[in-house]
Amino acid sequence: MLSVLIICQKIDENLIRSVQSIEALHPQILIGVSDTNISLGLRKNTLIRQSTHDWVLVLDSDEVVSVELLHEIKTILQINLTEVRGYRIPYQNYAFGGVLRYGGEKYAKIRLFRKKFGQISIVPIHEEIDVVGQISKLSNVIIHNSYRSTSQLLTKFTKYAWQVAGEKRKSHERVTLKKLFMYGPHMVWARAIKDQGWRDGWRGIVIALCFGYMETLTYWFLLWRNFIGS
Repeated sequence: MLSVLIICQKIDENLIRSVQSIEALHPQILIGVSDTNISLGLRKNTLIRQSTHDWVLVLDSDEVVSVELLHEIKTILQINLTEVRGYRIPYQNYAFGGVLRYGGEKYAKIRLFRKKFGQISIVPIHEEIDVVGQISKLSNVIIHNSYRSTSQLLTKFTKYAWQVAGEKRKSHERVTLKKLFMYGPHMVWARAIKDQGWRDGWRGIVIALCFGYMETLTYWFLLWRNFIGS
């Protein structure tokens, strides 16, 4: 009844935890190793085509299905409402072992859908699942351990900044002094103050600073890519 798709960079403890969190449903599990030359959207769409069940759940290797969500998905598969073609699932994000509740870290994404009505957008990062038809929302969460250490976070955000800069170059976005020097600090303010990331303590402040770093680096990378023509 259910196919679970996971893209990973390597087989590690995070992937094992992700698989273990869903195996009680006895799903078909399809695991793909990411290729830096192929967008995640394309890779995931390939796995969708290879899946054999009506319902598809897409996870990243740093995501775990909570026990409560597992039971909720089981109920959905049993009821099998024909009018609903996809479900948004709330995320509970963690940083450095602690829960994040503010700073833009509370959101839901479409992750469970009927195979024939869904596909994944082809973008370099933060691809989304597009579903044709009625979307509902589940109550329980995917546990997301995206921010595991400062070094891991900075490495990830540096990669993201380079990729986003490439997309901005393709769209011929201009570099301005405001973007180079003000967008980063504004991002820190938005996440730490406007969205109350400070209420998550030092974790919220560190995350806000790292997002500001990524925003600033994106435009310096764009300036560099425009200079070297790449």
